[in-house]
Amino acid sequence: MNDFLLIYQGGDPTWTERSPEEIEAVMAQWGQWFKNLEASGNLRSPGAALAPGGLALRKNGSTIVTDAPMAEVKELIGGYSVIQAESLEAAAELAKGSPFLANNPDGRVLVRAVITPEG
Repeated sequence: MNDFLLIYQGGDPTWTERSPEEIEAVMAQWGQWFKNLEASGNLRSPGAALAPGGLALRKNGSTIVTDAPMAEVKELIGGYSVIQAESLEAAAELAKGSPFLANNPDGRVLVRAVITPEG
């Protein structure tokens, strides 16, 4: 089995402004999805949601430059998880069950293989 990083992109940054009942229902969906992944042996880490804001850094010659506050980035990264699967295709199938897609019609889940040192 290989590890895959799921990156939740393009979510609704105002989702915490929903009613407590709506937030509880969404969190229950996430909890059930993670339980299913754990039961099947595919969950490595549920990961976490990311707070709004942050900074983008880049190297400019010999110095490090702060580009912009992350809140202004068009394609907001809302969080991540790490799963195990036999292949990229199998990881993508697991990612299709993510509550993120059901609750963010314009969002997407990026599926990236994690390179681990052999040993």
